[in-house]
Amino acid sequence: MTAYVHDSGYLSRRTVVFFLIVALHVLMIWGFATGLVGSVVSQITKDVEVSIIKQDEKEPEPPPPPKADIENKPPPVQVPPPIVNIQMPIETPIAAVSNKPAPPPPPRPVVMQAVKPLEFVRPPDVDSYYPDQARRLEQSGSVVVHWCVNPDGKRDGDPEVKTSSGFDLLDQAALKMVRESRFRAAVGTDGKPMHSCKDAKVTFKLKSGG
Repeated sequence: MTAYVHDSGYLSRRTVVFFLIVALHVLMIWGFATGLVGSVVSQITKDVEVSIIKQDEKEPEPPPPPKADIENKPPPVQVPPPIVNIQMPIETPIAAVSNKPAPPPPPRPVVMQAVKPLEFVRPPDVDSYYPDQARRLEQSGSVVVHWCVNPDGKRDGDPEVKTSSGFDLLDQAALKMVRESRFRAAVGTDGKPMHSCKDAKVTFKLKSGG
């Protein structure tokens, strides 16, 4: 005779599952009866519709213009301001007409003429200024010396050799003679001393047999 082992745990699990299934059906029946399941399903459906509408309302942004179109876009045209040339009338100066006679020309400066020429106070001894070296070298000749004198009789500047004798010893001797001499200024037509100049010839001559 075959013996069967009774599993009490297996029967317990089946009983629990059975009651759970029954409880789930009862809960569903109660939910439909009270409208709870319909409100939950309606709320879920509403949220899904709102999400879909919001996504549909959002318009896509237009794509940016191609880079090549931006770079090839010509620069704006600048119109220069118009040049306005305004010509102002030039006033011609009116020459003043005067009946007054032209002023007479200024008088010419009066050149004072000497009635008494410039002269030495004492005529110098030319022979005393004859250089000994020039004598030994037998140098002789004439020197023309130019100098000026102020109204007070004092020499105005240094005398100058106007015409050379050809020998420097004789030229320097003639200048020395003028520097060491005293003079009387020339006298003008008004009877007063005046500034004057003089050219004098100084001759150095060897004595015969000397």
